[in-house]
Amino acid sequence: MAIFEGSAVAMILPMHEDGSIDYEGFKKHVQRMIDAGVQAVLVNGTTGEPATILWEDEMELTKIAVEMCKGTKTKVIAGGGSNNTEVAIQKAKFNAEVGADANLVVTPYYNKTSQRGLIEHYKLISEAAPELPMILYNVPGRTGMKITVDTVVELAKVPNIVAMKDATDDINYAMEVLTRTRDMDFDLYSGCDDNILPFIAAGGKGVISVLSNVYPRETEMFAQLCLKGDLEKAREMALDFNDVSKYLFIDTNPIMPKAALKHKGLIDSEMLRRPLIPTTDENKKLLFDAMEAFERKGY
Repeated sequence: MAIFEGSAVAMILPMHEDGSIDYEGFKKHVQRMIDAGVQAVLVNGTTGEPATILWEDEMELTKIAVEMCKGTKTKVIAGGGSNNTEVAIQKAKFNAEVGADANLVVTPYYNKTSQRGLIEHYKLISEAAPELPMILYNVPGRTGMKITVDTVVELAKVPNIVAMKDATDDINYAMEVLTRTRDMDFDLYSGCDDNILPFIAAGGKGVISVLSNVYPRETEMFAQLCLKGDLEKAREMALDFNDVSKYLFIDTNPIMPKAALKHKGLIDSEMLRRPLIPTTDENKKLLFDAMEAFERKGY
């Protein structure tokens, strides 16, 4: 069974103007995702700025999301990655204890390891919380390290390593992974909003989306059209979404989705943790114009 099929949202983390975490804003954002019918929320993923918040903050955010999603159809994927294997082990244990539905584990960054080291890293984390499904997270643009196809296949043999978030934006790589794991109990999710249609058409089970922060109901609708094979409507939505998806990444994520949510009055501040800073007025205009054009479509 797949962890989810459709769209999950890589949650932004609302902050006050002084840079402190806006926990009430976070709760409102979680509730908005639940109400919109997304399949899962990802807490403490890249979009949630875990690199610049404390582990204690990550734990509190995970607990809030688990409690709020309890009894709903929305699952909780908890970010549990670290470049320190021992820290990632502790995160996996915590995420399992509080009741997260899955653990998303990014490749080690900065002190990059070999593919052999990567396999050992992931296996040790999986053994620490065998009851918790693990999603590998391959995002070489952030980490400087790519999970090779051979390594994915080897890790897919581990019972609780059940999926990968592929943020390479390389459809050829995704096709190779899908081909090599086609007879295994292993799923693939896109980590890029600009390739949802081809990714799901090739066999992916959905997307872990930044776009969904801004348009959760519409992104879920789009993912389900792709899954159902309604290519005519899915293609239309893909084209309508294209400019919004493009301009959401014109500056370092999550700068632009925070700007979009502030523009829509859904968060109180577009503040980020430094070294990230708010984007330029020129970038905002490009995104806001694209959003206005999309919203005129009437989805």
